[in-house]
Amino acid sequence: MKYTTRYIQLPSILFIFTFFFSACTILAPRVSERPKDPISLEVEKTISTLKNQNLKLKTFKGVGNIKFRGRKKKDVAGRIAWVASSPDKIRIALSSVSGHPMISVASDGQWLYLISHSRGDFYKKPATTSSMRRLFTIPVKTEDMVDILAGRVPIHSYDSAVLTDHRSQVYSTEGHTVSTRNGGDGSGQNGYVLVLKKKWGDILEKIYLDEKKKNVHKVEMFDATGTLAYRVEFDRMQAINGYRVPSRLLISNSDGSGFHLDVDRYWADASVSPSVFVLTPPE
Repeated sequence: MKYTTRYIQLPSILFIFTFFFSACTILAPRVSERPKDPISLEVEKTISTLKNQNLKLKTFKGVGNIKFRGRKKKDVAGRIAWVASSPDKIRIALSSVSGHPMISVASDGQWLYLISHSRGDFYKKPATTSSMRRLFTIPVKTEDMVDILAGRVPIHSYDSAVLTDHRSQVYSTEGHTVSTRNGGDGSGQNGYVLVLKKKWGDILEKIYLDEKKKNVHKVEMFDATGTLAYRVEFDRMQAINGYRVPSRLLISNSDGSGFHLDVDRYWADASVSPSVFVLTPPE
């Protein structure tokens, strides 16, 4: 009989315990998630704006003049033509001012091809490990070059971001505090600087924006050691089919070597065949 009573009381005890626990849960104050501060929201909004610039521009073509400049070498001028398809397909042809082919380079997303027309040389290597250094003497990735020519800012994977204005730009780099005022980028322009960093605080990118935090006039890209890899200056922009695309670009590395590109013609939303991004050895 004792065993029967024990088994009868057990469900009642469980019911009381469950009810009491539920009541405590209801009465206990709920801890709401801490809302993000306005500064964090502003940084996220700025990055979102940059990522959405010309987002619908998938294919485009262009022709223009290019001038290479070296720290110790004489400037070399030529003509350039390109066709691209986002995110990582591109073909670029360089020729002399007189129109003679010099170099052709292409990437179909899997392979990077290069032909030296003057020497008849042909190169092919995986696109994932390649940059356009051989063509431009600048270590710019293929997909980044597509973004730049499309009027977009390459946004690499980052762990933290800081947004400051030129008049009171203060941030830490490699253990040192850097403070600049009245035009932190040396351009004398007012605006903002968006700094993207990796996990341990190493600077990945610096993006220089106007006062509205919408238009970019310069981007600085850094390598794994924190050294400047190259900078891109959007010197002039133009409106094509509702897109804001480059009219004049300046790209250089830490010693000032690089090139500037003046765009003559630009075709947005161009019809592009995938075969154009594959090069074959010259006959």
